[in-house]
Amino acid sequence: MEIVRRVLDAWNRQDLDELLGLSDPEVEYVNSPTAVEPGTRRGLDEIAVVWRTQWEILLDGRLEIDQIYDRGEEIIVLGRLSRRMPEGDARIEDQYLISWTIRDGKVVRSAVLGFGRTEVAKGLEAAGLREPT
Repeated sequence: MEIVRRVLDAWNRQDLDELLGLSDPEVEYVNSPTAVEPGTRRGLDEIAVVWRTQWEILLDGRLEIDQIYDRGEEIIVLGRLSRRMPEGDARIEDQYLISWTIRDGKVVRSAVLGFGRTEVAKGLEAAGLREPT
């Protein structure tokens, strides 16, 4: 769980070097089919492009953790992604659900199981999990 916390903290700080250091050279990133850039990316170079694109689009985006489900090598995180509105200080946010596979202290796979309340609910159900009350 600590690796996932470190990854999300590094993402929030836009620390590419730390993110790459926490990732296996053959890391795999699977984005939601409904995302702006759906599909699977493999390797450090491709995942670096994903993070840079996310930071460019989301500007001051912030990932928060609401619940961690520990399944050994797989950690599933339910949380919120927020960002500032382009024309002001107000922030918008939505839920996310991401599966992280960790081996030998490195992220080998991350998969977006859902973004937005509807997709997250379906992702939790498919994983046999419940949203905390």
